[in-house]
Amino acid sequence: MKKLRILLILNVLLCLMCNVNANIDELVEYEVYYNDQTATVFNADLKVGEPATIKAVVYLKKNVDVSTGLTATGFKYNDPNQPYKVIEGPSEFTKTARHHGHNATETVTFEWIICPTDVAAGWTIPLNIDFKFFDRDEKEGFPIYFTAANICVSDERYSGSTTHTTTNPSSTGEHSSEGSPGFGVLTVVLSITLMVFWKRRK
Repeated sequence: MKKLRILLILNVLLCLMCNVNANIDELVEYEVYYNDQTATVFNADLKVGEPATIKAVVYLKKNVDVSTGLTATGFKYNDPNQPYKVIEGPSEFTKTARHHGHNATETVTFEWIICPTDVAAGWTIPLNIDFKFFDRDEKEGFPIYFTAANICVSDERYSGSTTHTTTNPSSTGEHSSEGSPGFGVLTVVLSITLMVFWKRRK
């Protein structure tokens, strides 16, 4: 009975996530890049102080206000000792950047240059990005949160320039229709869990 209850809860969660993702697909198309690689990047390596670029490109299908920001797994947003800092960008680390007042068919871009701090030395710390898409016509908001890069930070200190040059992933004029990378990973995990419970019941 307990296993059946867990199975039902997982099914409900999966359905809810599918509905949220479908709603977001109606509002925007977006892509996130870590050093020009499509997120999520699982094999990122940086030295302390070494710059990296996080870029989010959002194409609006409706009249949507977009808010976004960067955080690190295991660190509270108000912790003064963060493993990453923003060298240049629309917001400080853990703070919110906003693009409001844009309309359907417009593209908004957020770009940060970040680097690991001494706090991150010798650790692997996921760098996360979060979005809040607010549909001004429907007066409804949809949050998204996932890991942009799983970064292994060495004990070495970077001795090069703190500037970091990247190409523009959106320069082709094509809009991505992919959903959240985090959503895809979570769906796979839930699917495996459901399969395990189903086999045990048999």
